[in-house]
Amino acid sequence: MKKSTQNRVLGVTVLALCLFAALLAPITTGNAEEPIHTVVLDAGHGGEDGGAVAGDGTLEKDLNLTIALRLKEKLETENITVIMTRTTDDDTDGLSGFHKRKDLEARANLGNNSQADLYVSIHINASRSAKDRGFQIWYGKGNAEGEVAATQICEHVANRNICTRIRAVKQVPETLYIFRTVKIPSLLVECGFLSNNEDLQKLKGEEHQNALCDAICEGIVCYFAGINSEMM
Repeated sequence: MKKSTQNRVLGVTVLALCLFAALLAPITTGNAEEPIHTVVLDAGHGGEDGGAVAGDGTLEKDLNLTIALRLKEKLETENITVIMTRTTDDDTDGLSGFHKRKDLEARANLGNNSQADLYVSIHINASRSAKDRGFQIWYGKGNAEGEVAATQICEHVANRNICTRIRAVKQVPETLYIFRTVKIPSLLVECGFLSNNEDLQKLKGEEHQNALCDAICEGIVCYFAGINSEMM
């Protein structure tokens, strides 16, 4: 067989094999990657537990939920599975009335039974002094990964220059039930101070909420990227 004929036969054979492989390949649309990481998002307080109250009557529980739901959307666009402790203005124990301990137990149990990679609780701070202000992240005791995640998020928030102050990353006090009970890496995100008027006005604004959630999301994505690289 002449060389030119051989080349034509080889070309037809390769094309046929490519077409055959294409027919066997699964048909996919959009982002075909399966989520490999899961985050539990805890919107603090809820229902009869309003949390902190600002001077203008703004309740912490409402801002916590709004910010948590915004963050959920952003994490899901990064192909991260999100489990919410609550999505409405209610507590989490399923009981009528206010039962703080039962509510905290329900949140911790969800975290421990979720098989998630990270537990993130969204809160807003308050102080007797109107001068106290700024963003801060605390990490749960006994899990070094939590400190790494907290540092990553804090750096991304700081880089955007959107908060009145970036406070130091610290370990959560042992008195906080959820963070001494949840076994996975856990974070307490204090988005600002309701008792500081500048923080309050920022936190009530959609633009600031979006920028803050973008930064938190970026920090979580970077944290997971580090985990993935260690596993390779």
